Amino acid sequence: MNESRSRPPGRPRSEASRAAILDAAYRLVVQRGYGAVTAQAIAAAAGAGKQTLYRWWPSKGRIVLEAFLARERERIDRPRDAAIQAGDLTKFLVAECAGAKPFDAALRFLVAEAQGDADLMAALRADVVEPRAAALRTILRRRVAEAEGIEILIAAIDGAIWRGLLIGEPLDEDFARRLAALALAP
Repeated sequence: MNESRSRPPGRPRSEASRAAILDAAYRLVVQRGYGAVTAQAIAAAAGAGKQTLYRWWPSKGRIVLEAFLARERERIDRPRDAAIQAGDLTKFLVAECAGAKPFDAALRFLVAEAQGDADLMAALRADVVEPRAAALRTILRRRVAEAEGIEILIAAIDGAIWRGLLIGEPLDEDFARRLAALALAP
């Protein structure tokens, strides 16, 4: 097959440019806060054109979400993975809360922006909500017999975490331990 036919139209995506954009988005949002960062600022910091950003991502929210998820994937999360394998809800929630700490302020803005952006809402569900729900299912299957009970517990745990994130309550180790104890109470 001819290579020009298999490639989408337009200029090919540069992995170096993509990485620079994601790094700039992460760095700027951590330094300045989500609301103070524009797509233009991200493009300038990455040495890219604003049109490049919007050719590859549909919104600033999607760029920032991907930047934070890419940064999260870079770190090795042994405590979280070990907790899932061991079925240890307490250790999982402690690791989740610790992992969310650098992301919490940006996540509040992303959730607010997603209320009017169906694409961003779908990405948050697919990339943030569903992976945590899948991990919780794996852990809770060892302790809860009925599927309906597992789904209710996932909703309650997620609700407590989202509430804490959205109103700025501390999602610290004490919170994680108390939430796990409550979820596993007879």
